[in-house]
Amino acid sequence: MKEKILIALSDKELAKILVQYLSELGYKIEIVQNGKDVISRMKSSMPDLLLIDTTLPDKSGYEILTEKSFDRDITKIPVLIVSNSGEPIITAQIPSTPTIIDYIVKIHIEPEDVVEKIEKVFGRGPIIETKTVKRTDTGHGKIVLWVEDDKLLGTILSKKFEMSGYTLFKARNSDELFELLKTTIPNIIILDIMLPGMSGLEILEKVKKENKFKAIPIMMLSNLDNQEDIKKAKSLGANKFMVKATSSLDEIIDAVEKVITG
Repeated sequence: MKEKILIALSDKELAKILVQYLSELGYKIEIVQNGKDVISRMKSSMPDLLLIDTTLPDKSGYEILTEKSFDRDITKIPVLIVSNSGEPIITAQIPSTPTIIDYIVKIHIEPEDVVEKIEKVFGRGPIIETKTVKRTDTGHGKIVLWVEDDKLLGTILSKKFEMSGYTLFKARNSDELFELLKTTIPNIIILDIMLPGMSGLEILEKVKKENKFKAIPIMMLSNLDNQEDIKKAKSLGANKFMVKATSSLDEIIDAVEKVITG
């Protein structure tokens, strides 16, 4: 008997398809459609994984995850966030906890992608083999300097980079970034747009004006698909601009490798 999964998604069609896929793989599936019922269902069924949307009727996924983090009976249940609403995740409203193991936030979500993530959580499926062989060779110790003040995304994406064989240095703001650059020349710098103090675009401009650093590839990672920001980033010399809400973690990793290798 495989593990039990509790599905709480606003997209009923996606939930229905996932039930079919996962049931065929031997998982025991329970569905809850109303946000206010998720906590009680978790307590009664004690699933091995919660698949949850940030947008649910009567009670949002943000509220549910916050309440879950304070309930010691269910706080350790792993969570996979899945949302195809097109709205970016408000990470500041999600508790910073290692039980948030991954997320898929895209306008169009393929059920196969979700199933692969779930199989990966439980150590099954071909994705595990490619991660340990192909992914490790991909990073091969290349240095990523990532400027991000979002603790939740930082925790999740840090694990992805490390599993992919990269050496990751993190900074929360421009001061920490330029302090690191005194001793470390990375293969790529990843910048969020919204940062305390200097913005990501301001940092980008400053880095590109420094002869010592201007050749370092830079990728912008933003919460918003703002065309003005994209245009400005490109004009300042950014190599890539990605929107968190429409990019999976694997797509971010793949983009980093492409930028590094040119």
